[in-house]
Amino acid sequence: MSVYRVTALVVAAALLGALAGGWAPAPATGQAAAVFRTPLGGEPPTADPYFATDFSSGDLTLLMYNTLVGLDSAGRLVPEAAKSWDVSPDGLVYTFHLRDNVYFHSGRKVTAADWKWSFDRMGDPAIKTSVGDVVAGPIAGYDAQQKAGGGIAGVKAVDPSTLQIVLNPNSRGGFLNRLAYYAAVVLDRDVVERGGRTWFAARDAGSGPFTMREWVHNDHVTLAAEPRYFAGAPKIARVELPIVTEAQTRLAEYQAGQLDLVAVPLSDFARIKADPVMGKELIVFPRAQIIWLGPNPRVYEPFKDARVRRAFALAIDKAKIARTVFFGFYQPAASIVPPGIPGFYAGYKGLPYDPAQAKKLLEEAGVAGKLPPLTMAMNPIAQDYEMAAEAAAAMLKDNLGVDVRLQRQEFAAFQQGMNRRTVFPAFMTGWAADYLDYSDYLDLLLYSKSPLDRVSYANPEFDKLVDQANAAATESARTALYHKAEALAVEDGAMIPIVFTQFALLKKPYVHGLRTTAALSGFLKFNTVSIQK
Repeated sequence: MSVYRVTALVVAAALLGALAGGWAPAPATGQAAAVFRTPLGGEPPTADPYFATDFSSGDLTLLMYNTLVGLDSAGRLVPEAAKSWDVSPDGLVYTFHLRDNVYFHSGRKVTAADWKWSFDRMGDPAIKTSVGDVVAGPIAGYDAQQKAGGGIAGVKAVDPSTLQIVLNPNSRGGFLNRLAYYAAVVLDRDVVERGGRTWFAARDAGSGPFTMREWVHNDHVTLAAEPRYFAGAPKIARVELPIVTEAQTRLAEYQAGQLDLVAVPLSDFARIKADPVMGKELIVFPRAQIIWLGPNPRVYEPFKDARVRRAFALAIDKAKIARTVFFGFYQPAASIVPPGIPGFYAGYKGLPYDPAQAKKLLEEAGVAGKLPPLTMAMNPIAQDYEMAAEAAAAMLKDNLGVDVRLQRQEFAAFQQGMNRRTVFPAFMTGWAADYLDYSDYLDLLLYSKSPLDRVSYANPEFDKLVDQANAAATESARTALYHKAEALAVEDGAMIPIVFTQFALLKKPYVHGLRTTAALSGFLKFNTVSIQK
């Protein structure tokens, strides 16, 4: 049993104390005193939103911070910290009218100057954030900031309640969608600057519905309701997020009544669906996620030859993996960008399962029968990745004679290994939509200048197509260019799509008001959740 379980009652009392150095909420009573419990699958590598590129860090960011625009359960863009916005006829000038009741957790009102400072920090080349290119990249002056530092010229605080953003016509694609990225948030400058590089270890800098109350590393995170949240005080007092790395343990704790919401381990799906009690608590809905295999040419020398990467893709029977390993619950992935993303390349067939052609490519590359053993790391955050990795490894052995060795490690080490790009010869992982736009996949995962190009793909033709897509004046033209880039990357073996997934969650019947989404971890902010036992 973890420390979290043993000390829960003591911690709960302590968490209702005053926030150090600032305003503290009044103690909650009655229904609002309820606690909502759902796990994190691993220790968050960071709680700085501008570096939150994993599920655990992203879930925290979603709950503690605000973006200008957000998503609803249908995937539509809706106002969040901005109550409305205007767009110029040429589509290059966005004027955001901010709400006057958004407060940082310190008690200070959020103004346009805070948004200006936050965007400048996103793009600060000295900090090298993970979200700068994604969010601030389309803004006029971002390129100049990357070369000379300073702020972003295209972001202007017109007055305390009006923020104006001017776009670069050559990189404007999907801008409003990018603002719905959970990490495109406003930060409390006072907290960040006073706290140094690890400011987030002491307190959050958010203005969202929940604020950080406790983070016991590798054990749990506890968030408390923020009564001043602009959409109204949350209906629960706390969100308790124990760190539970094993899917079966998460399920066992749900069954024991220690958790209120968990993802279903796929190996247990059929049993749970047939269960007379849990079957009624099962929620199944679409997910914008792909599970994929990353070949890393920096570590595994044969992957420098595109013919070898392509051969590996041709040797994996994705349809069989979807049908047998995932019992038809997932579908084989021909492309990189999943259904649910506007512009999904529905007619694209991708690379077929063709072991004979795969062997021929290895012969052409001069490596048939000579490939060294390949170590494949597996993302431990969900059982799906290990299931896919085991099946793919067996197929590569049978069809190409490759000795694939599976590597298991804890989540933080896996994340760090991918980010370093020089650790794993190959890795099985996934990518779920942060926001619903093509750029969340191609720009982030394969563009050569992206910090998340973990497979070190560097194809000038691909980069050119992505650049052209983001300069396109219409969405139809942008989508057509993205389709060309996507097909090029798939056929180049830059990454190997395996399956598209969907969500299967278990939710206790006393939990009401949960809003689901195809993006992220399947849920929106918990401010609408209530516990009615």
